[in-house]
Amino acid sequence: MANNLNTTTNGFNGLNIAEQVGSRAKPNGSLKILIIDDIEDLAQIMCELVCLLGHEATFAYNGTDGIAIAKEFRPQVIICDIGLPGLSGYEVADLIRKDPELQDAILVALSGYARPEDIKRSKDAGFARHLGKPISIETIQQVLDEVARCKCNDSG
Repeated sequence: MANNLNTTTNGFNGLNIAEQVGSRAKPNGSLKILIIDDIEDLAQIMCELVCLLGHEATFAYNGTDGIAIAKEFRPQVIICDIGLPGLSGYEVADLIRKDPELQDAILVALSGYARPEDIKRSKDAGFARHLGKPISIETIQQVLDEVARCKCNDSG
């Protein structure tokens, strides 16, 4: 799990992530999110960012570890890179969809591959959204807000 997030800086124009996020963070509608990306810095920064947006998050650097972590963490949202070593993001999605304990998780593809055929393949694999890298804070927040609204509507 990500900890001590208020002191983390990154490549967002050299500013502290908390300064970039500002008032966008919200305590209500919190989600459990798993980030799977083989670029370690990106996985960690994404995890910290979604935590600063008011969600609980963890990360994995490959699909095999991602699935194992998902079984323990039980995320509501899995943001998964497509071009992973070993199991591809498509294979991760297939295994998640076949697992009764995980199949209800919302899958979001995050990839450098964003051609129309890549987006179609993501949809066919079970991803609800396909986001191209690089991704903005606003886009991440918008997608997570949409998921949180759907989860709230589903529960009552």
